[in-house]
Amino acid sequence: MNTETEFQYPNVRQLTRKDRRKLSELIEAFADRSGNKKLTEMIPGVKKAKAKTGADAKEETEADDTTERAYELIKSVMQGLLQWVEDDVTTWFMDLIGVTDRDKYDNMPFDIEVHIIDSLINQKGFNNFFMKASALYKKIRG
Repeated sequence: MNTETEFQYPNVRQLTRKDRRKLSELIEAFADRSGNKKLTEMIPGVKKAKAKTGADAKEETEADDTTERAYELIKSVMQGLLQWVEDDVTTWFMDLIGVTDRDKYDNMPFDIEVHIIDSLINQKGFNNFFMKASALYKKIRG
């Protein structure tokens, strides 16, 4: 008989503009501390490809490929943030799940950050932030 109760992961609240500003600050701090000043260049834009229809080839968006690359990039960035600016990210994560006590947060399951990151990635606005920021950055660069 298993007497342990299964941990119920807390819900991650809906992201707001304040979170976008916080994420931008965290990425900037990560880029500064890690020496990776070209971090934004890694963010994928929408890649165009020629459809294989012979002479009538058209450009089409490779959405699945772009989404997968964005997902992997976002996970890498979030893991980098945890490595280089852990205290700031932890404070933000605590806010996202409504936990105010650092000791309570530190005693959550080993994979709490993975749960939070996955929850963030599943929010439409989170992916849009990376995709639109990338497109804007590429327009500015020319």
